[in-house]
Amino acid sequence: MAKEIKKTTPKIEIDNLQNVTYKVRPVFFDIVHELAYEGPCRFGKDKELEPEFDIMINNEAYKGFLMGVQHNMPEGVEVLEAHRFENHTENWRVSETMMRKVLEGNEDVDFYFVSTTGRTGELIVEFAQLCKKPVAFVGNDYGMTINISAMKARGLECYGFRSWEEARHQLRALRAKKVLANLRVLCSTRFNGNLGYHCANDSFIDLEKVTAKLGTKFRYVNIHELIDQLQEIDPRTNYTTPGRLQENINAEDMVEVNRIIDELMKDADPCVMTKENMIPSLKMFYLVRKLMNKNECNAFTANCPDTCSTCRINKERFTFCISHSLNNEEGIPSACEYDVAAVVSKAALQAIAGKPSYMGNTAVITQPDGALIEDGMQMHFAKDHIGPEKWEALKGQPNIILTGHSVANRQMKGFEEAPAKYAIRPFAYSGFGATMRQDFDLDAGQVVTMCRFDANCDKLFISKGVLKGGYGYDMDNCTLGSLIQVEDSYRFYENQLEVGNHIPFVYGDYFDEMVMLAKALGLEVLVG
Repeated sequence: MAKEIKKTTPKIEIDNLQNVTYKVRPVFFDIVHELAYEGPCRFGKDKELEPEFDIMINNEAYKGFLMGVQHNMPEGVEVLEAHRFENHTENWRVSETMMRKVLEGNEDVDFYFVSTTGRTGELIVEFAQLCKKPVAFVGNDYGMTINISAMKARGLECYGFRSWEEARHQLRALRAKKVLANLRVLCSTRFNGNLGYHCANDSFIDLEKVTAKLGTKFRYVNIHELIDQLQEIDPRTNYTTPGRLQENINAEDMVEVNRIIDELMKDADPCVMTKENMIPSLKMFYLVRKLMNKNECNAFTANCPDTCSTCRINKERFTFCISHSLNNEEGIPSACEYDVAAVVSKAALQAIAGKPSYMGNTAVITQPDGALIEDGMQMHFAKDHIGPEKWEALKGQPNIILTGHSVANRQMKGFEEAPAKYAIRPFAYSGFGATMRQDFDLDAGQVVTMCRFDANCDKLFISKGVLKGGYGYDMDNCTLGSLIQVEDSYRFYENQLEVGNHIPFVYGDYFDEMVMLAKALGLEVLVG
């Protein structure tokens, strides 16, 4: 029986994306006939033509409508108090008073479900024009097609769902859109160039465009100011910011850092690092959390090659790997190499799946016919990590790709699930730089969903596959990885040329919801 593993949560509150709530309001439109009569649009017998009968039908339909909404919302969706447009009759007058009443609190609503018992289309279209929020019907009838087509013709955002299952898929996608609009990424920078970044020049070119398109915001901290704050000194005496009060690690912080390290070491299987060598990386993790809190951010990325070249990482004996692992498993999208596009991609996957994602260098291993691609430095590099036995076993397996970085997390099956088995190993061969390792072999057969935004934030590459295992659990350095079988590795590669290297993935099949998200964002979908 596997031993229970404690989760190492620091005592710093972050505005977690999992707490983003998508708010839905049901709105019902009544119609009551004033007179008892029959005609080409009015049918019934005896009391069925009386106003009291209409009122009874409206009340029953209203109850059923509310019950359907309440019992079919996915996680992360809040149902607000229902509003009802009453006293509408076949005299076709639109009550301004009643319209204002159903629009009360519109600023707090993300989405409206609407329903009715009769010909109230003119009310519903006008309501959609006034609320300027997505409006939806559920049900498969001609009334829905009339009203939806009328709204679409007027450029209004609206949806017609044939079933509650369809509605749930779309709501997950729209909630993910809201999550991205609430994403605030703390970016650690050193310098830029004409291409934007020295780490991931395949990442977003124009962050202002990303903000305009997705709502995501970006905050910055200079890498030298960040590293200075690792020092347990008077926070007004940092070399790069003399006199300015900063967030330096202090004695109280170190109590928490030591607690986290002790828990990680105790539960790791195995832990091949000394506590002394783990401390610098966990200090950096805690400092990152402090700065995220200070800057009101809920995601993180740090530059890599241009930070490494300062030699300060070597001097301070830390890496950011464990920061990314612990952030991700707590619902805070976090990515290597200043890859902002990967951070946003991870946030999108997490928002849809309700699980953390894993990110790494991504490359094709076998062709659609199962032939290994053995040319080039990257494949030689991967071959060493995968090992000769597993490498040989890949021969004949079609459409295999790899994704690898030493930033695993223990919660891939869900934030509330039992943490997975893990190991702690150093990044540097000299012993420093804590990394978390995951044994992907234990999850072989798991369906995964992948995505990545392109550099212009115009396209979203979406793919899915089956996890075939992994490698690097018992190795040091950036050697951890996963092996995934996709539908067509050639097409996957062609799409990767459009979007770049790191392709994050999440456990589970969320392909359809990711396509819905791309469409809701107005992005071109690249299918892998």
